[in-house]
Amino acid sequence: MRRLLVYILLVLLPFGVKAQSGVMVKAELDSMMMWIGQQTGLHVEVTCNRGQKVEFPAYRDTIVRGLEIIPPVTTDTAFVNDGQTMTVTRNYIVTCFDSALIYIPYIPVTVDGSEYQSNRLALAFMTYDIPEEEQNKLFPPKDNLRTPLRLYEIKGVAVRWLLAAIGLTVGILLLMSFYNNKPIIKRIKVEAKVPAHVRAMDGIEELRVSGGARSEDAKEYYTRLTDLVREYINERFGFNATEMTSDEILEHLLESCSKESLKELSELFSTSDMAKFAKFKPLLGENDRNLVTALDFVKDTMVEVPEEELLPKEIETVVEVKRSRGARVAILAGGIILTLAGAVFLILTVIGTYNLI
Repeated sequence: MRRLLVYILLVLLPFGVKAQSGVMVKAELDSMMMWIGQQTGLHVEVTCNRGQKVEFPAYRDTIVRGLEIIPPVTTDTAFVNDGQTMTVTRNYIVTCFDSALIYIPYIPVTVDGSEYQSNRLALAFMTYDIPEEEQNKLFPPKDNLRTPLRLYEIKGVAVRWLLAAIGLTVGILLLMSFYNNKPIIKRIKVEAKVPAHVRAMDGIEELRVSGGARSEDAKEYYTRLTDLVREYINERFGFNATEMTSDEILEHLLESCSKESLKELSELFSTSDMAKFAKFKPLLGENDRNLVTALDFVKDTMVEVPEEELLPKEIETVVEVKRSRGARVAILAGGIILTLAGAVFLILTVIGTYNLI
């Protein structure tokens, strides 16, 4: 009976093109009979002169009651008759979610301020007539499907839990540190002072054992040897020998050393300067003699330091430093911010975990 009414309605509807003043408006459907939920195209075509302004009705969600529009809505323009005539087509996709016979009246279109009307349309949406007692047999209700959690789903939640835990832990520790207000304890280790002559003689002995006197690179050998002597003089006699020339060093030592020692030291410096700046290569025996000269100079001028002055009474010193006001404010602010951020992040993480599970 329902299908019979559809056929009667479609036969009685006048179909055609409305032509007024050279403007033609035509409406057509891709299909006039469908099952509920299916979609079909509705096209409103306007033919007019080129350059005329065409305005279609501003439908929102429906064309008529029950006939819903599925976006997007498109508009196409084509030109015929050597570009003198244009055809503007508005394309809709429509559907209905209930069995119904839908009548579409004239669709108004405005061309250059004048209103024109399309032909009327009708379409039918049908459903299957299934007895109620058979419905559950065809489509029985299904239980909710619980799919196993994937690693990539758990990874994001685990990272958020870790960040929340770190934020809360650090924030709480900072707050505890602020309220305890304990001084900062620094442990300073004091090493025993090594006398200048001991360091110099150890360095000279190391140079001898390494075979520096027999090395082909005389410049490197004399640079190391004279640096040891200069550092010793610097600390033993109290002037900056490392930044002085050889003559300046000897001049400063006139009042403190014997002429014999200075003569041998002068020969050492002279040989060293020639090896470093004039590419002079001394003989092997001369290298050994200059090494002995440096060692003798240290022994002749060294000053013994009492043992009680070399070793400090305390090897490790404990120093307590109180926090400044600015540091305490920074600790308090950091603790509050991290604790609040961690708490908020924890709540969001719990909600996300609940939704995931």
